[in-house]
Amino acid sequence: MADRPASPPRKPRLVFCTSRPARYAAVLNTLRETFAITVTGNDSTASDAIESRPDAVIIEDQLVGGDGIWLAQQAHALRGDSRRTLIMVAPKQTLQVGRLLEEGVIDAAIVGAPEPGEFLERFWRAHGTATEDEAIGALSAPASRVIRDSRQLFTRLEGMAESGAIDLEGRRLVATAAASVVDLAGDPSVAPMLHQLRGHHDNTFAHSLRVGILMASFGRAIGVPQDQLRLMAETGLLHDIGKMQVPLAILAKPGSLTEDERRVMNLHPVFGADLVQDGYSDLPALVAAVRHHHEKLDGTGYPDGQARGQIHEMSLCTAVVDIFSALTDRRDYKPPMERDQAFDIMDSIVGTHLEPRLYKRFRELVLDTELVEEPLV
Repeated sequence: MADRPASPPRKPRLVFCTSRPARYAAVLNTLRETFAITVTGNDSTASDAIESRPDAVIIEDQLVGGDGIWLAQQAHALRGDSRRTLIMVAPKQTLQVGRLLEEGVIDAAIVGAPEPGEFLERFWRAHGTATEDEAIGALSAPASRVIRDSRQLFTRLEGMAESGAIDLEGRRLVATAAASVVDLAGDPSVAPMLHQLRGHHDNTFAHSLRVGILMASFGRAIGVPQDQLRLMAETGLLHDIGKMQVPLAILAKPGSLTEDERRVMNLHPVFGADLVQDGYSDLPALVAAVRHHHEKLDGTGYPDGQARGQIHEMSLCTAVVDIFSALTDRRDYKPPMERDQAFDIMDSIVGTHLEPRLYKRFRELVLDTELVEEPLV
């Protein structure tokens, strides 16, 4: 008897209780990549949907024919000790919404009228927080320690980015995190850790940590000395730090950026180099990679239009790993790409964008060691 084809994995379910679904069209279209969504607009149908025990619930505080505050309390009572995410949407912060947060009835409140990208970022922060400890707990002790320590690091770096520079304390924190990343690169738990990071929606953190781990693993594969391994890990952790100075509405925007938004996004290597310039003046390779990881061999990259022979080798290494990670990351607006499909795309830009020798070695590393697992989609 022929085997039955495996059924596709069940999508988690989300109930969105809103009287104005058209307002959230862009948000809903993006969330449908991940969730099976039920949109409901009044208290009776909303109650029925919530009683079906979905994985996440978003509720407007005021609904036509119903009270969102009451629905939130009902959803909280039904979820018990489960990890279901519950978020309230409100035009402004009120005492009622604040009380729900204080009492733990809801996990987060999305207040005001944020653009779709900012709305999604707030949602993923809340949804990730509700499940993060459980997901990290399934990893090995070294892997879970690296994720937790790195999250604290990026929280501190965010504050330093606002001040305009990474100070000596920031450099010490990065070096400590890089040393842990280098240790992890030789641990068999690195593959499931990278897999877990695909589902993490705090994108700058997740992507930078993946690049740091992959850079250290790449360095091990090509036999660089221990001090260079840590430098590669530090470079991976910091390569996108300039994105912390790019508006959130641009970073998390679903779909294509406008021409003006793209110009702002393309400044992140400049912002990043300015942030690390003083604190890392003795490590010019790191500063170069932060500024030049989007340069191309044919001179069409940014921000400086450097070409073959001008681009530092650390920048070339970072470019290979950065592109692979960007293609295989899960983002708010796209599922993760399969490894082989990512390599098909990268094959087409070798020689014009990517340095052939470094790309070949990295491709062999990933394929030979199965360092990166195939995504669950």
